Amino acid sequence: MIGVRINGQALDLAPKTKVLWEFNNPYLLYDRIESSKASFPSIPFSANNQRVFEYYHEPQASVALGEFDCEQYFGGELIRAGYFILTEASERGGYVGAFTDRLGKFFGDFQTKLLTEIDFGSVAVPTVLTPTLSDALGQVCCFPTILNPDFYGTNGAGIGYSGKVNDYASGAYTTTGPKVPMISVKWLLLKIAAVTGTTIEGDFLTHPVWQHLIMYNTRALDAATEVVIKNHLPELTLEQFLMELRKLPNLMFTFNSPEKKLKIDFWEDRLEAVTAKNWTAKLVAGGIKTPEMNRRLQLGSEQDGGDGLMKDKPALTTDYLTPELAEPTGIAVLKSKFSTLLVDESTGYPVAKQAGITEQFQQATNKFAPRLLFWHGLVDDWPKALPHKGGIALHWTGATGLAAQYWQRTEAMKATAFYLKTDLVLNESDLAQLDFGAKYHLNGVDYLIASLTAELPISKPVGALMMGGG
Repeated sequence: MIGVRINGQALDLAPKTKVLWEFNNPYLLYDRIESSKASFPSIPFSANNQRVFEYYHEPQASVALGEFDCEQYFGGELIRAGYFILTEASERGGYVGAFTDRLGKFFGDFQTKLLTEIDFGSVAVPTVLTPTLSDALGQVCCFPTILNPDFYGTNGAGIGYSGKVNDYASGAYTTTGPKVPMISVKWLLLKIAAVTGTTIEGDFLTHPVWQHLIMYNTRALDAATEVVIKNHLPELTLEQFLMELRKLPNLMFTFNSPEKKLKIDFWEDRLEAVTAKNWTAKLVAGGIKTPEMNRRLQLGSEQDGGDGLMKDKPALTTDYLTPELAEPTGIAVLKSKFSTLLVDESTGYPVAKQAGITEQFQQATNKFAPRLLFWHGLVDDWPKALPHKGGIALHWTGATGLAAQYWQRTEAMKATAFYLKTDLVLNESDLAQLDFGAKYHLNGVDYLIASLTAELPISKPVGALMMGGG
């Protein structure tokens, strides 16, 4: 029997109530956060339901769209938890609405706000500047030395500028030249969670290399006595920040909307896992197989056009492209807005040729694009940040590049990918235990579930779109 709880309270449902579900895999798309959803029939207008829906039908009640915590059960097993969006309420028609994971609004109003518009607070700048500044969440920012002779444009020579941002010598930062803080990505994720009332955790935050990721920027502190975090972040919305970051090490985002929890792990780790579920006996004969039309991957980053070193497209910044396959196929292009810096061969410093953002010389309106580095700490009297660390590089090509390190299994799956549109004889327990990160075995082939369409209670086979390959 179907059971629906709204804000923890059981609804009265009409006899033989059926709910149409569309379960969608949130891990297969990189341009948006995919939700699962369900269409409910009209819910009876009973005394209990009036109370559960907080008498929404009354003219004096709130006029806002009704949104409630929702859990759907079958035979005592939780099928899905998320939100019920109430769209109509009347004595004659009862209550009408739909279920959603609401992943597109997981962070509420902050989801579509620019990082530069969100108050992430500040951290005081000590009188004697140190390589890192921290708070209760950990390392907030660092001050790595960056070789950038163009920071002050043509005015640098006139003020004795050394050509180094965050210049450091003999155990201390120099008193001249720009001081630019680089914000820790791990700290920012934890701060986002604190500001939005959510929890963010997972292997990405504890990874021995990726937890040292920092965001390059060009905004000098000038005479400021504190680092205002939002001033040193790229012009990306919170959602863009997460989606663009995801593309680099091929992350998987697992959202739990009711618990307001986001787990960030590595997708390739899941693809490597042994296939544990065999659904061959559940397969209905007569499925339709269709090919994936774009089986080669092109992986790359948008480069910062304000950096003169990037204008000639250095070899290290090129895209990775899957080699030609035996059969002709299209190319799936995936580009991140995040890129990185080059390294100066003679000094070993990360290098740019880019005008900075500073109150001096009318440079307050300059811009920078999103770029990343790895913080290495203070090494041999050098606050060190580079585009590589621990055998991982932020470039796409090469043995340590992102494609080789984090996209090989995805690439192999894509190269032989096809889709199977079929029916499966599933029960409600199968749906309650769905794992979109797991592979399911059907007739000699391992598949990922792309989507399932089911009517609960289940009285007929479930429509399925399965992705095979690899």
